[in-house]
Amino acid sequence: MQSPAQPKNRPPMPSICATPASAPVRRHSRLFPLLAAAALISACARVPELEDRLTPDLRGADYPALVPLEDALQPSPPAAEESKALEDTLDARAARLQARADRLRAAQP
Repeated sequence: MQSPAQPKNRPPMPSICATPASAPVRRHSRLFPLLAAAALISACARVPELEDRLTPDLRGADYPALVPLEDALQPSPPAAEESKALEDTLDARAARLQARADRLRAAQP
């Protein structure tokens, strides 16, 4: 099926964009190599703020011994015990704050 032909007295539809769709791609394609070069150059830069913080004895120190992660981490308490301890702590703090508020209210004339 053919599309209906435009009447001859109707002007052609104007373009929505003033520039062709490929213009942003061309602009970005020129910008990318410059950004990549800047990133590579900055990666090779010396950072004196970080390097000068090491003392001479730390620079000559051996690396620490690696230990398995299971040995380095402490076992966490069960969630029920931890939540109960947190609840008790928060209840005690709320009671202290409430007592303090009561004392402040009583002190005001």
